[in-house]
Amino acid sequence: MFERFTDQARRSVVLASEAARAHHHDYLGTEHILLGLIREHDGAAAKSLEAFGVSAAIIDSRLTTGQGEQTRSGNIPFTRHAKRILEQSMRETSLLGHERIGTEQILLALIDDDRESTGARLLGEVLPVDFDQLRQHILRQVTEHRLTAELGLGPTQVTNVRLTDAEHALCVVAAAKAGQRIDVWMRDRILDAARSGGASTE
Repeated sequence: MFERFTDQARRSVVLASEAARAHHHDYLGTEHILLGLIREHDGAAAKSLEAFGVSAAIIDSRLTTGQGEQTRSGNIPFTRHAKRILEQSMRETSLLGHERIGTEQILLALIDDDRESTGARLLGEVLPVDFDQLRQHILRQVTEHRLTAELGLGPTQVTNVRLTDAEHALCVVAAAKAGQRIDVWMRDRILDAARSGGASTE
């Protein structure tokens, strides 16, 4: 599984393991995965959570610390929920039409857990919006990033394809009706507009 992870996703798992050890836990749970995602600052997951004011300090303060001064040596085993989240991230990646598993797919899998896991429950307690709104925000960021990459837009041109949450929701519905992935549908619309002179990618 990990061979499909991006470098950022792999680092987030390493950071999750470090978080478990720091709290003297002999398991790696979804709460540690959440911390790892936030502490991998360059990842899309951390940026999405930061946009809603969710920080590592907030989550870390809600974790209990185990007894004893040391955890087991070697790799810390994943909990059942943590394994399920990582496996679900592969499905999220396939649904988005991506080949590599990034931090955003892991976060999407976590919030799809519907607060059954400790990580999802902790996030739900501190997140100022519901999980559906967070999911829409993540998908919008993923779509915009992919569009700007495919259209060859520079940093100063990224704002040309930014949408509000309401606009993105309308596009999601339209793409579903057309039977297309949202990023493919939006790319086609932008290219059609550019060809007809109604929009510019310059």
